[in-house]
Amino acid sequence: MAVSLPGSLKSAPGGRPLGVFAINLDRSPDRWASIERAFGDLPWPLHRVAAVDAKRDPQSVLAVRGQAIRHEPDAIGWNSHRNRLFMLTEEACLASHVLVWRQFLQSDFEHALVLEDDAVSQAGFVDCVTALLTEGLSADIVKLEGIARSGARKALAIRRLNAGHLLVRSLRPSSGSAAYLVSRKGAETLLCAAKDIRVPADDFLWTPAFHGLDIAHVSPWVIMQSGAVSVIGHDLKTKRARSKAPIARGLLMPMKRAMERLGLVWAALQGNPLNLLNVKMVPWAPNNYNPGEETALAAEDQRSSNG
Repeated sequence: MAVSLPGSLKSAPGGRPLGVFAINLDRSPDRWASIERAFGDLPWPLHRVAAVDAKRDPQSVLAVRGQAIRHEPDAIGWNSHRNRLFMLTEEACLASHVLVWRQFLQSDFEHALVLEDDAVSQAGFVDCVTALLTEGLSADIVKLEGIARSGARKALAIRRLNAGHLLVRSLRPSSGSAAYLVSRKGAETLLCAAKDIRVPADDFLWTPAFHGLDIAHVSPWVIMQSGAVSVIGHDLKTKRARSKAPIARGLLMPMKRAMERLGLVWAALQGNPLNLLNVKMVPWAPNNYNPGEETALAAEDQRSSNG
């Protein structure tokens, strides 16, 4: 729903500061209802983006980026980041994000908050997003969520957002694409970089080697994935076993991953090794986050995916 925006928020000339774009499958109305309850009454308008569905309409998935099945029955090609098959279900997720970036760039919003429909807001979410908009993002992508793990991560603090949250550049980021802020420049660059890449959205977003964008993180995260069963789930054992990577590719992978990691660290340090002196440990997930609280939603999603 569209409501008036806080007067202090900055906006591009003739534009609005932020639009919320939530990806949702047509066969998951329960998830959309949850997104509306959680994000439909924010000071920024919420838009539903219909996800392409690998289960019910594979051709619509392939059409988004002009892809084709190269390894029957359902693999697009090789995942260059994980050295395994890149599946149609993974293409569906990436293609749905591509649709969001396109819609965002056709709008008059200065920034987009991109959500997958299992996103759950945490304490401080609105305050942190407001602080980012009023003070400037200072990055092309700001990740608001990640995969829950115990302990902390190595990062460089950029600034404090509120009493409990920092904006940081992470030396040890987490994969995940359930919630992130992106600028118009960021969306344009992501679209160009994703033209023919075969890497899941979760990995593509946090790896600057793929797109060269400046990536920041909110610590601790202010959005988490619900823990619900994925409605596009993939069988990793099947895709690894069905077709083996060429030996030469396997031998090169450790070097490739090492270069990706070095590039990530260099980007986080902003090209200045002396910034290593300022590295600190910052929290990953909120201390009170408990995926077990979402068991009811998980059961609903399982029924939906089997329907």
